[in-house]
Amino acid sequence: MNRNLFIIAMLMLISPGAFSAEYSKVMLKKGVNMLDVNGDGLKDIVIDAIFDNNTSHPNHTMTIFIKNKNGEYNIIPVPNDTGFTWSDFSLSASTIKITNYQLYKKNNGYFVVSAYKLASKQNGDDVTDALPVKFSRYDIKINDQDPGVSLFYWELTRAYVTKERYSDTDEAFNHISIRTLE
Repeated sequence: MNRNLFIIAMLMLISPGAFSAEYSKVMLKKGVNMLDVNGDGLKDIVIDAIFDNNTSHPNHTMTIFIKNKNGEYNIIPVPNDTGFTWSDFSLSASTIKITNYQLYKKNNGYFVVSAYKLASKQNGDDVTDALPVKFSRYDIKINDQDPGVSLFYWELTRAYVTKERYSDTDEAFNHISIRTLE
């Protein structure tokens, strides 16, 4: 075996994470958080808040503003939606959360993983039942070529559906295979 290949193989055995990306779930403080979300060296604003709609289940929300090179903040729209705020959702008068999201730190910036219970004819259409969960990873991208389009946006990078069934998305996040979303 070539000496260089032998050294590389030994390094991989000693430190399996050395050649792969490291990810960690981000625990935001309530209110304003200053993070370099897109990895450009500028601190962006991440707001962790509650949308209280006078019910038993207020929504946990996250809104992100990216600071551009001119010092202005640009809000990032949520993918596949008309809004700007990530939000979880629990069934009325229930603790069953059917959609959720989490922010993750990567080597150079952050990404969001969304989760929702996958109701269908095949899986069952009652969202109160244990169902498979679809996890989707979104990374921040920039579009400075198309007028009328947000400068920053979330691009779907990868997704997978769990084989296991979960009562709610919080439970599913406890078993997420983050490496499947690389």
